[in-house]
Amino acid sequence: MKNFILALISNTLLSHAALTETNMDWRPACDGSQIEVIHEGPVIHSVRASAIHSMVFCEWTIHFDKGLAISAEYRERSRGKILEGDRAGEDSGENPITKLQTLLAKDGKFDLADKTQQNELNEILQKAQAHK
Repeated sequence: MKNFILALISNTLLSHAALTETNMDWRPACDGSQIEVIHEGPVIHSVRASAIHSMVFCEWTIHFDKGLAISAEYRERSRGKILEGDRAGEDSGENPITKLQTLLAKDGKFDLADKTQQNELNEILQKAQAHK
């Protein structure tokens, strides 16, 4: 019986794929952009995407349950700049959130009124799904 239980535990542990992070380019942005997918084999657990433009950071975080999207959060941060002195125009490091939006999916799909955001979210999800 002891050997059976050990074999069962061993098979259960071995049948799960390891959690993996996959990083990929997203879209053209002044200082880069990236999509990070955390998945277990083909099953996605979360997706983070960010794009750094000259005056704003755009960030998405999408959560999944059993591979199905359940929620998303969109954040915009203004990109702080030093206004005076020898370093005027350089990044100040202060990047306050100017927009925060939380969205719930219905049957794994999001329905946003803002079509630009909807297209952006769809693009992120398509690229994340392509990691397989």
